[in-house]
Amino acid sequence: MIIGERSSGRVGISDLTIGGASDDLAEEIVGMVKSFGVAFVPGWLTGGALASLQEEFDGAFAAVAGHEIEPLTSTGKDISKRYGQTRTGLHLKYHHGEDLGKVLPRACEIFTQEWMASVAALYLGKPCTLNRHLVLCDDFKPNDEIMPYHYDEMGTLKFLVYLDDVDRENGAFHAIPGTTQSTRRLRERDWLRLDDVEKIRVDVFDSLSQDTFYAAYGQRKSFLLSRAIAFEAPAGSLLVFDTDTVHRAGTLVEGRRRRVVRSSSYRGYWP
Repeated sequence: MIIGERSSGRVGISDLTIGGASDDLAEEIVGMVKSFGVAFVPGWLTGGALASLQEEFDGAFAAVAGHEIEPLTSTGKDISKRYGQTRTGLHLKYHHGEDLGKVLPRACEIFTQEWMASVAALYLGKPCTLNRHLVLCDDFKPNDEIMPYHYDEMGTLKFLVYLDDVDRENGAFHAIPGTTQSTRRLRERDWLRLDDVEKIRVDVFDSLSQDTFYAAYGQRKSFLLSRAIAFEAPAGSLLVFDTDTVHRAGTLVEGRRRRVVRSSSYRGYWP
């Protein structure tokens, strides 16, 4: 017997949206991520700020054109140190301690703002490491999905900025609000049981049986999947999310492109 409505408690994109001009942006984002696992600020970057980040993104890839590209592993995982292949394109990864201000000055300025530091400290606690990694992703190879529903092996807070207008045909970010705490328990149990990053069951819909999935999330796969939200938004939009929230990057059709910049912040001190 099912008690209650299937739609009860359903979260919509409007419930996750914050205006970029808010005086309490950091506090609002932290509250949203704590409640749902993800916060959305549409059109956060505009005008010259957005154009300069787009230009720097394209310049960074132009500068490494012709360099050796690190391939995916035999299991399709990306572990490249700098310039690597992804399922649907290429990425560039930068470490926060590598004089990032000289290599990507505009991105460094954008991703080291004081309010971001406040978000990281309020959400992750102190000490924490703000935006340890900065990753530029250029997706241009068509695929049913850029990345399937998953969580990250390490608990992380990510800031992600669209550099193109994004819809369901060029890799809209999807998230399932309310999955954060259940996923965290699952991830931590896997680490204690396996202690091997290659064996952590990150692709939850594919790697977990229906019964194990139900035990972890208290819902059947199809019902939880029905609560996923696709974040279709203009270039310059910002997403802030806990990577224990089940998430993915969606379909990329022929002739479309998706450029994003994302950063990863961690609990504790990471050199």
